[in-house]
Parts: sequence; C-alpha cells; structure tokens
Amino acid sequence: MEQQAPEALFRSVEDIGIRVPAAMPQPVDAALTKLVEQIAGTTRGAGIVIAAQEVAADPSAKLKTVLALLKLLGFGRAQQTIDQTLADAPKVGCREGCAHCCYQCVEVTIPEALLVAAHLADPADPRRQALLARTEALASESKQERRRSGRPCPLLVDNRCSVYADRPLMCRSVLAADAEGCRAALESIWAGGPDLPVEQFLTAQYLMLGDQAGIRGILKDMGLQHDLVELTEAVAAILRDPGIIERWIAGERAFGPDVMIEA
Repeated sequence: MEQQAPEALFRSVEDIGIRVPAAMPQPVDAALTKLVEQIAGTTRGAGIVIAAQEVAADPSAKLKTVLALLKLLGFGRAQQTIDQTLADAPKVGCREGCAHCCYQCVEVTIPEALLVAAHLADPADPRRQALLARTEALASESKQERRRSGRPCPLLVDNRCSVYADRPLMCRSVLAADAEGCRAALESIWAGGPDLPVEQFLTAQYLMLGDQAGIRGILKDMGLQHDLVELTEAVAAILRDPGIIERWIAGERAFGPDVMIEA
C-alpha cells in the first residue's frame, strides 16, 4: 500500500471515544485534548478513504487492507510520537532489554491481535504453547487478579519482545522516565504490595490512545467489530479457531465478551 494519509481528511471519533491515561492529571488540558481528537479524526477519515479505494479495486483484499492501515496510520503515527518524545525528553528510562512493563494484561484492537497471532502460526513454537497455557491460568482469575498477576508476557523471550515490530499500540505507549521506578513497581506487585506510581510520558500515551481510537473508527466504518480485546486471550482465540478471522472480516461479532475489554 503506497498511499499516504491525506492530512486534510477528518471524521470525528466521538462515537468511539478516546481513553485518557488513568494517571493523567485532571482536568486534562483542553488544547491537548483537541490535538488528540484532531489526530484521531484525521486517522479515521484518511483510513476509510484508503480502505474504500483498496477494497473497491480488490474485494478479497479487505484483511490485507486493514492490517496495512494499522501499520501505516496506527503504528506510523505512534512512531512519530515516540520519536518526538525521545527528542524532547531530558531523560527516558526505556531501553533495549528493559522489560519491567511486560508483566501485565494488554488491551488491543482486533487487527493488532491478528498481527501477533501470525507470529505464532507454527504449532511447535514454544511461545504459542506458553500463550495458550497463560490463558488457561487466567480463566479462573478475576480481572483484578489478572491485572496484578505479575506474569511475564508469553511473547517475552530473553527479556526482549519477540514481536517487537508488530507490538501493539498500548505497548508502544508505555514510555517511562526512570527504569528503576518500573522495576520497583513490578517488584511491589510480586511481593503483594501496593501499586507504585511510575513516572510516564502521559501526553505521548494519550496521543497513542488517540491512534487506537482512530483505528477503531476505521474498523467501525468498514462494518467490522471494533471492540478492544485482551491481547493474549484474543490471540489464543485465533490460534484455537482460525476461522474466527474469516467471520470477523465478514462483519460478524466473532470475538465474544470473554476476550473483550470494556471501553
């Protein structure tokens, strides 16, 4: 897909809603909110135009188009935010081999789960077995227990993300100023202690939540289920039933409440 996103296009995401980082001070700066809404609406507007052109030219390319738009307009926009944050921040704790944030449940759009599932297509892949085992362990736990389980992501290999190029927007959005603060927060969970605050770049996270909303808007406009889902549970559903992809791309609500996250 060679098209560039037309910056002049805009479609509101009010029907989708943009999540605000839980730690962001209230009230949120009005100018920042307007910027996030503008970027999300531009992503949605550009995306549906490109999607309409691609699918009209080749109706069988719907899935390919969705995944390409995620990378072009979702991950592409997020990378701009990351690059700008790294250029402006006096200190960033995130670095290669630092994985303190990779011990929690992750909310994703359905196309993001599809990208990750593609990495685990080989039945002999140990990551596949680890992910399926994790979802079985989560089945008997409450949402609070899952959030504070302190289990490593099954995609973490040698303390590095094994699907880094296709990591979800929420993973990209976790930018911290101090790695030691992240380590202390994780160790507190392991010890059964309280949630410790972590100094994060919340503006960057808010912008990427806007990217997430823009992608969900594109999915809605294409007639596709646009709920947020939990990464490992959604990927497990795909691995156990590959036909779920065809049902989803056909417009069915293929992913049930067992894998969905309330927006």
